Amino acid sequence: MRLAIGDIHGRDFWKPYLEEDFSECYFVGDYFDSGYLFFIREYANFKEICERARADRRIKLCLGNHDYHYLGGVSERYSRYQAGYSHKIRAVLEENMDLLEVVYGTADQYLISHAGVSTWFMERMQQAGYAAVEDINRAFAQDPKAFGFNGANPFGDDITQGPLWIRPRSLEQQPLAGYHQIVGHTPAPEIKTTDLKAKARITYIDTHGGNTVYWF
Repeated sequence: MRLAIGDIHGRDFWKPYLEEDFSECYFVGDYFDSGYLFFIREYANFKEICERARADRRIKLCLGNHDYHYLGGVSERYSRYQAGYSHKIRAVLEENMDLLEVVYGTADQYLISHAGVSTWFMERMQQAGYAAVEDINRAFAQDPKAFGFNGANPFGDDITQGPLWIRPRSLEQQPLAGYHQIVGHTPAPEIKTTDLKAKARITYIDTHGGNTVYWF
């Protein structure tokens, strides 16, 4: 069995799950910006997650928007941005960028990312020469700024948003055919799976409390 762990935001609820019997474990990102935890706790928590991922390659880490806005060369800022600690967060993120991906795909058509990949976004990737979903990571490595906030809606509810920001309503308008996407980003009362057209399915796992882990 595999598991996906919802948005962290400095919390350590994930620890018992790494003692379970799993084949792969996916963190969907947002390791910082809790809005209430001390920075030192968020920082130590992220470092421990990275140490566990280096020691155990079954553990996969996605990048979230609340991590992205600390990267060098990125000028946009989102809610709860920690300006006073931004240089330290940037340093620890960039030190571990080899562990962080935008999307992970599996052979049985699961796609794990922070917010989700829309048909609109994938078509733009293909136009730029990135044919497969997994090529999104290569596109990010070459131009991280292209993955910033995009679109008119101030909350990211726009089909033009990329996999760090798109909201459920827009993602469900243009889901990727044939994929079961597992995403966080948008808080919900409980884990929910939605079946859509073209054999597309999306599971939302960011509950900000309660059951924030999805086994699949």
